[in-house]
Order: sequence, then structure tokens, then C-alpha cells
Amino acid sequence: MFPVETLPAHYVEERVAAEKARRLAEQQQEEAMRQQGQAQAQSQAQQQTISKTPTPASVAQALQAPTSRPGPSVLANIFQGFVRSRKYTSTPPSVASSCVPSRAQTPMVQTRTPEQEKSEAEALADKRDMGITLSFIWQRDDPPKGRRYSKRRCESLKMYSQQERPASGAQQPRRTSNTAPRKTSGHVRISKVPTGLGAEPLNIVVLGASYAGLAVAHRFLDHTINQLRITSSAPNYRLIVVSPSTHLYWNVAAPRALVSPDLLNDDQLFIPIEQALHRHRAHNPSIVQGEAIALDTSARTVTVELIGSTAQKLASQINKRKSVVGIPLDLKVQTIAYHALIIATGSSAQSELLSLHGPHLHTLGALNAFHARLEAAECIVVSGGGCSGVEVAGQLAAHLKKRRTKPPTRVVLISGADSCLPTQPKANVSTKAQRQLEKLGVEVIHNVRVLAAKEDYSPTGQTRVRLSSGSSILADLYIPCSGTSPNTSFLPTTMKDKHGYIRTNASTLRVDEAVAGTNVYAIGDCASYSRNCLQDVYSAVPTLMQNLLNDLLAHEYRLASPHGGNQAEIDALVDDVYEQRPRDTMVVPIGRFGGVGYLRDMVVPSAVAHWLKGRDFLVKRTRRVAEEGRSPYG
Repeated sequence: MFPVETLPAHYVEERVAAEKARRLAEQQQEEAMRQQGQAQAQSQAQQQTISKTPTPASVAQALQAPTSRPGPSVLANIFQGFVRSRKYTSTPPSVASSCVPSRAQTPMVQTRTPEQEKSEAEALADKRDMGITLSFIWQRDDPPKGRRYSKRRCESLKMYSQQERPASGAQQPRRTSNTAPRKTSGHVRISKVPTGLGAEPLNIVVLGASYAGLAVAHRFLDHTINQLRITSSAPNYRLIVVSPSTHLYWNVAAPRALVSPDLLNDDQLFIPIEQALHRHRAHNPSIVQGEAIALDTSARTVTVELIGSTAQKLASQINKRKSVVGIPLDLKVQTIAYHALIIATGSSAQSELLSLHGPHLHTLGALNAFHARLEAAECIVVSGGGCSGVEVAGQLAAHLKKRRTKPPTRVVLISGADSCLPTQPKANVSTKAQRQLEKLGVEVIHNVRVLAAKEDYSPTGQTRVRLSSGSSILADLYIPCSGTSPNTSFLPTTMKDKHGYIRTNASTLRVDEAVAGTNVYAIGDCASYSRNCLQDVYSAVPTLMQNLLNDLLAHEYRLASPHGGNQAEIDALVDDVYEQRPRDTMVVPIGRFGGVGYLRDMVVPSAVAHWLKGRDFLVKRTRRVAEEGRSPYG
């Protein structure tokens, strides 16, 4: 049923005027009939000069005292008999009054005053207006037969009829809100911006949903949000996670995943983010698939390029206040306002095989294409002598050696340093790693860097790898594993150092307020404090979330007392200080059963390295990382 406010004004005015004229005619007709009845009664009273006295039998029946208490019907019969008896008596009124007791005298007819008649007429008119208003509204809506309207609906319609109908010759003004009306399409609508619990919540935006982003999201929904809203004026909070991929890529197992699809299936490599946060559905977190392309620190908004129609609908619901005030929305690119911003975009490897580059389907497609070309490959080049390069070269060499093809597939590892694993403090670990690689048939080249790699150099899809030594290698498959780059291209240059990492306070994990504003944090591989390892991610989460809690509580105290009444409580909020732990653990699996590493500054044997990581590349711990936000090594 359409609302009453949508009825045309002229339609209501015509119906009210017609009803007013009909009601006035009825009142005049009733008044004429009443006056005619009074005239007839007066003429009859004048003609009847002598009243008739009651017969002895009727008087005896009227004076007879009942033996028991009569019911309402007995009293009514006595009264009717007494009235009938007056028709057959000719005794004067004085004689009748002397023969009949006072309590049995004929009852007097009560006359109504003009004020009572006016009030009764107004009450009758109100009832009639109610029925007329409901009738013409229902006839226009054509409701189904047998439909019952609630009490609230009837009251609202009655209020409408009373507002539209003039009372006592004066036009009654309609009720309006305290907010200014907004004109749309010729009609006046009252602003319906909610307040209190229905007000727009404060957005806590997390950019990135990999290891750091999921750890922060779980920590906020498990602990931080339950410690907020300590004042009566505290706002609501909404967690928004923005990620270009809907799945977490378990790239810890990427060296083994690119060898064969039979070793690890897709469900073990890609974990849905929405399923990982499903246990927090009571807090209703929003997961938006999109890539951040700009950050406006003055307006405190993040511009996101959305991926898919689902993300567009969700972002439109988040920005529904803009559509209410008439601001047009671009479905593909939208801005999300934030009260607190946590940047956890991480870093990306050069190859799609080792890290996500957009949606997870891109990486899945790259893995399938690599598997299709691996069986016929004669030369594979891996650039980078770090942990990733050593693991990838060792896994490929072990898999291809097991096939025993002739001639054997050539696997080349190009390292720009003097040895493998050059950043490790243990020199014997590097020597041991190179010895195991050579045993698997890997050709290791030191002090040489890759200058360029031209793909599809030949009709067969080979890649020409040009080296700093002046030579080049024609490879069937080329896997770059030399370093990573932070995902911070959307940030202003003032927020980044010369290497592209976010300028982060190593103690509080806040970004410099002079360039980023308040309540902006960075964690993980994109931050300047990190050494690009998972240890620096999970050890920093408690500090970041405690400082975020302090900033949100301080905001609540300021809202509760804007004139500084809660300054003592704000001063009592002490920031947590992050202390980076020494990197005393490293494990690098090589081949099927080998590996190198050290655990708390103690070099471990190959069998121990295989047992710690090389067995399944920690695949059994993916659920703990994705659904609980815990470290795979803890």
C-alpha cells in the first residue's frame, strides 16, 4: 500500500469539501426534524388538560411490594404497566400525585443542552470522517478482501484525516520534523538521517587480507571491539576489509605447488577469506573485493577500484548515506571513509607463482600454465639466491630427477652474491645449501645478475635471459625469485621512503601524523620496520591493536566530554611499545627429504629441517592462520 503522503493534494481537498457539504446538509435536516418534533409535543401537551388517573387494579399492582428482589425485566414490566395505566385515567394531575408514591411517578424526559448536542455532533462527525478517509484510501489501493489493518495503521490514517480536515474553522498545520525538508520530484520529504544506535558507524578499514590483514581483523573482532563503547555517547564500529583477492594464497607452499598439481590441491593453497571470518558474523564485518588506488589523508577516504558486482553492491551499501543526500556513485570506483586505517597490503614477488597479483584466479591460472609446460621443458632458469630461489630450484630439481628423462632437464640458479642464502648469519648453512643443490643437479652461478628477460622470444614460447656477465640463456621456463616490492603505489610519496616502504614509527607502528593524519597504522612487509618475514608480522599485532584501542577510547572520552572533562582518563592510556625480536630461526627445505636451517642460533640437520617444514610446507596450519589469525610457526 502506498503511503498517505503520496496522495495528490487536490484529491484530498475535493473529498474533504464534498464530505463537509454533505455533513452540513444532514445537520440542517436533523435540526428541522427536531424542531418539528418539539412543536408536535407542545401541541399535544396543550390539548391534554386533565391527566387520567390509574385504575385500582393497576395502582395495587404498582404498590405491591415484591417478596424477592426483581430482576431488570420485572422492573421494566412494572414501569411499562404504570405508563399504560395513565392512558385510561381521567384524574387530574393533583389527584394522581396524591394516590401514587413519589418513587413510582412518571419519569421526566431529560432535555439536552446546546453544548451537549454540539459535542455529540462533533464526535459523530469524527467517526464519519474516519470511515470516509479509510474508505476512499482503501478504494484507491484496492486491498485484498478480508485484509485487516493493524491498530498502528488505523491510528496513522486517523491522524492524517484529522490533519487534513479543518477543525472549528481553522486549518491545522501538519506535523514536521526538526530537520529541514528536502525537495525531490516536486514533493517535500522529511530527512530520515538516523541518530543514536542507528547512526552511521565509524569505519575501521583494513587494507589487505593476507597474513597481516587477517591477523589484525581477528584480533579486532576477538578482543578490541569488546573493550570499546564504555561511554553512553560512544559510537558503533564497523570493520571493513579491502582485498583484491577473495582467497588467501598459502605461498609458503608455493615452491612445492608449482612442481605438480598432484602434491597440493587448490583447496589447500587458496582459503576463502569470507569463510575464515565467518565466526565473527555477529559483528557483521564487511569484506570488499577491490584494489586501493588512492588515499586522501585530508578527507580521510580510500578510493577503491572494485572487482565484481558483489563488491559493487557491498560498497554501495557502505556508502548509502551519499546516495541519500544526492551524491552520484560510480559503481566501479568508490571511496570509503575511515576513522582508523590499517595498511597491511604486504609485498609482491615478481612472479605470479609466488604471490598474488590481483584475484587468486590469476595465480591459479599461472600455476596451471606452468604445469602444462613443465613436462616438455629442457631448460629452467631460476634467478635469486635467497630462500625462495633455493627452495624453488631444489623442488624442481628433485621432481625432474625422479623422472630420469634423457637428456635431463637443466635447472640453473643465478645468484647475485658470493653464495646461496647470503643474508643468513651462519656461513656453514650457505655452504651446506649449495652442496645439496649441486647433488640434485642444479647449476649454481654466483656474482651474476639478470638484466632482462624477454618472454616469447621464440615461436615455442621460450624466454631469453640476458645476464650481467654479457651472456644469455634461452630458457623454456623462467622464474624470477630475486626480491619483492611493497604494494604501496597508491600512497602519496610523502608517506614512503626511498625504497617505497611506508614511514612507520618502529615503536608504536603509527604512520607519521604530519603526512597521514591520526589513526593511521602500517604492519607487515609494506612497513619500513619489517624485515619481510612472518615473524615481524605476528609479533607486531598485539602492539598495533593496543595502540588502536587507546586511540579509539580517547575518541570516546572526548565525545562524552567535549570540554576536557575526561582528560585524566585520556592521559591514563599508555601506548604499547614494539620491540623487534632477533631473527633466530630459519628453515629452508631442499629437495624431497633435505634442507638447511637453524633454530635459536643452532644449526639443525637436514632431517630436522625436513620434519619442521619440508614434509607438507605447513599446509596443515592454514586453517589456524586463516580462521584464528595465529602464526604458522607459533
